[in-house]
Amino acid sequence: MKIFLVTTCAVIALAGMAQAQQKPALSDDAYMKRVMTAAPPQVVEQATVVRMDNSGGMKTMKKGTSVWTCMADEASEGNGAPMCLDANAMEWLNALMSHGPAPQKTGFVYMLAGDDGSANKDPYAEKKTADNHWVVTGPHVMIVGPAAATLGYPRTADPDPTKPYVMFPGSPYEHVMIPMK
Repeated sequence: MKIFLVTTCAVIALAGMAQAQQKPALSDDAYMKRVMTAAPPQVVEQATVVRMDNSGGMKTMKKGTSVWTCMADEASEGNGAPMCLDANAMEWLNALMSHGPAPQKTGFVYMLAGDDGSANKDPYAEKKTADNHWVVTGPHVMIVGPAAATLGYPRTADPDPTKPYVMFPGSPYEHVMIPMK
């Protein structure tokens, strides 16, 4: 699990390093406040909280007592997409970020602060273009892994983000987005 976490965090750090260098770093307190918005308080309170350090390594801000790991993408332009992932979802995120094979396990992700958007047809697109089907989802949870393909939610390129849908349909990383109101 630790190797997955280190690899995932390193990939996330490298992907956003240029933007991160242009933005002032959050204080540790501000970062923790941002992460606290990712999931219900009882989840974050028991979770391990990680943050990328200046060298691209992983820094554990708080050691948790549960299967949850919480983090925020500080390179993001918007709210930093804070998230809390269970152990299976961490494996899935590592596979996504490293272009590796998607694990055949079901995982769960909280993103109760919403996201800054993603190209629904290209998991690696970094910004909105005229043809990449960019979708921004408000507060939501995600189900990752093989169960996503079996739940019967819409698999369209341009989904309604106010209703459950499959993100990255047809890719090894497809997952269900379930908006929370």
